[in-house]
Amino acid sequence: MSEETWRPLGVESEDDIRAYDALHDGVPPWMQSSYWGWVKESINRDTWFNGQSGRVYPMDIQLVKEMCETLRIAITLGGTPNSAAAASLQKDRAMNVLMGHDRPLEIADYLLAFGNDAIPEDLEALLTRCKSAWRVGTRFGKTGLVRRVPLGVHIASDDVMQQSGRAGSRLAKAWGLLYGLDPDASSAYRFAILAVEDAVIPVISPNASRATLGTVLSQMEGQKSWSLPMKRQHTNAPSNEVLISMMRLLWFGQHDRHGGQPSEPSGPGDVSVDEAKVAVSIAVALVAWFDAGLVFQS
Repeated sequence: MSEETWRPLGVESEDDIRAYDALHDGVPPWMQSSYWGWVKESINRDTWFNGQSGRVYPMDIQLVKEMCETLRIAITLGGTPNSAAAASLQKDRAMNVLMGHDRPLEIADYLLAFGNDAIPEDLEALLTRCKSAWRVGTRFGKTGLVRRVPLGVHIASDDVMQQSGRAGSRLAKAWGLLYGLDPDASSAYRFAILAVEDAVIPVISPNASRATLGTVLSQMEGQKSWSLPMKRQHTNAPSNEVLISMMRLLWFGQHDRHGGQPSEPSGPGDVSVDEAKVAVSIAVALVAWFDAGLVFQS
């Protein structure tokens, strides 16, 4: 059976394929009807009224109230309905307000984390079909939306996070801060460094009570004896230098580590999302190597 990806008729040239396969932020027009249908189903209560056309499920007023308070959506919900008509009208009015929210994916993100009737698999299928830049994942221990990355990168990173103890937990925190709906690049970078410190210090400086990535880096640069198990190495890129260079790039790239410094218009300011992406990617590799015992002293 062919494993080629199906695309609509006429999508044949490389430019056409590239345009069709491009990922989209937010809720594009072709996704809106099904997306808001998913939201409407996700705010249902388990009870129902018998209406003229069948069951009518009232909305979970407490869930919607807390969601709107958290997401700062102004809404008037009223009391508990006592009939199918009242329940239907109340939900329709609430949906009109929710559909006017300028950050609609926040609603799905909240319902994934806190809604009892939200079905993550249905939303994930919709996001995939519609070429969304987002997918259903895990952030801070709860189901939520995370930015889509290449599948291989996602699987490899997840493996490291799940198998590397405290360092893996810090990496998961960094990942959630970086790839959530509101990226916090500075915090993601900070947790990436903490994750590497958790993995590196017990190997390089196990008896140092106040070691940091910076002190470990200085120690490794002085010893010049820490390597990776590569049997064939280029003279311009021996594994010990590559290892130290990656750690140095991670450590010195965090240019917003300290506060209280003079502000200069030409200065770098806070780390950017792109810088944090590099930092987290480096941290994943370093944590994986140290946790697996692939860094050794010759």
